[in-house]
Amino acid sequence: MNTDFRIGLISDDPYHSGLLKGYCQAHRYKIFETAVDKESINTMIQMQPNIIILAIGLAQDRAQKNNFDLIRQISINHQIPVCYLRDVNNAANSGEDPACWVDTTLDAPLNINQLNDYLHSKFKHHHLFIQEKRNRERRTANDRRLLMLNQQNKVPGNNHPANKNMPHNDDTDCFTVEPFQIDQRSKSVFFNGKLLNLTRKEFELFELLAKDIDRVFMTDEIINHLWPDNNRATKSDLYQYMHLLRKKIENDPNNPQWILTVKGFGYKLNMAEPAKMN
Repeated sequence: MNTDFRIGLISDDPYHSGLLKGYCQAHRYKIFETAVDKESINTMIQMQPNIIILAIGLAQDRAQKNNFDLIRQISINHQIPVCYLRDVNNAANSGEDPACWVDTTLDAPLNINQLNDYLHSKFKHHHLFIQEKRNRERRTANDRRLLMLNQQNKVPGNNHPANKNMPHNDDTDCFTVEPFQIDQRSKSVFFNGKLLNLTRKEFELFELLAKDIDRVFMTDEIINHLWPDNNRATKSDLYQYMHLLRKKIENDPNNPQWILTVKGFGYKLNMAEPAKMN
């Protein structure tokens, strides 16, 4: 069965490299292997892998730490999960262990059954995501057609101002905080009718702020909401996602008007002066 599932392999281990290549060939996954350096890793990212498998040693030097920092940054910015093959004999003696930020950790030498179970779950998730995206696109097209029909049949005098603190209609899965519309069913946010291309974490972050506008959400409260089962998530992780979300919402992410930082406390969704946005 041919698939469009793409795996990026970052490895300095010939054994794991050969094993993974054979596995991907047998399952007809596309695999892109790269060396452990900045230029090669950035080239691999252009292939848009669905997952990265990281199989490199934990040498205690500055170059290796920079490699881990780069892979971590790419994983966050591009929303690519990382599967780390960890050498348990050397991990305890290393100063940097990616196990605290990767999606999953498998101990080396690699158990191919464990890898198969993990990749199978990711492959299923990938296809469910593609199917949901297609369904959402169809729903969006149907919604546009329905909106056009409603506008054509609109009777003057029947317009009522919307309460921005309440759902826009009787469906509690959809609510409006003008000029944003949040659809919890399809995990979508619209800004003045335009769909924002938010990732899962970005949607969860915006949804939390929108459910109680002008309330200041404490930083630790937001971190616990976004990563309830990860006690290693930090403020740095939240700052990354907040920056990415602002880039998609704000005219000037460095001078935000919608999502405000309340120094010393946290963040809030500002509805006081929406007229500032164009």
